[in-house]
Amino acid sequence: MSPEGQAESPFEARLALVCEDAAERQSVIKAALEQIGFAMLAAKNAEDAIQRVRRDTYEVVIIDEQYQGAGPLDNPVLAAMRTMQMSQRRWMFVMLLGRQFKTFDNAMAFARSVNVVVNLNDLPHLPAILKKGITDHVEFYRTFRQVLAEVGKR
Repeated sequence: MSPEGQAESPFEARLALVCEDAAERQSVIKAALEQIGFAMLAAKNAEDAIQRVRRDTYEVVIIDEQYQGAGPLDNPVLAAMRTMQMSQRRWMFVMLLGRQFKTFDNAMAFARSVNVVVNLNDLPHLPAILKKGITDHVEFYRTFRQVLAEVGKR
């Protein structure tokens, strides 16, 4: 709750890190993020993305499974995300973009250690996908986040 007693919107201005090589997809992602109140920062490369998530706080991280020529199973950004402490990782909503995914396939998201997977063909619907995914993520981890805040971890 805000000091005025109003519920805070889960879509107020926040930072999103995007790991996408294709300029046209970056443009679509940027527009979708801005539509729901996020500022997009595009990683220069995988090493830059890894350094940024370790150093800075991003509420949303969007990664193309083939970012910087990686394969779907050997993406270095995803590997780095898997090694993060749970107390840090659970504050981030991580979306994985792919060519073979069915959007919102929970089993695939779990297998890839992300919050949601999105098929590239569904990018025109990205604002709605982000809203639903972020809302679900915030609700799912609400108690976890409250406990962390109470013990001074966030």
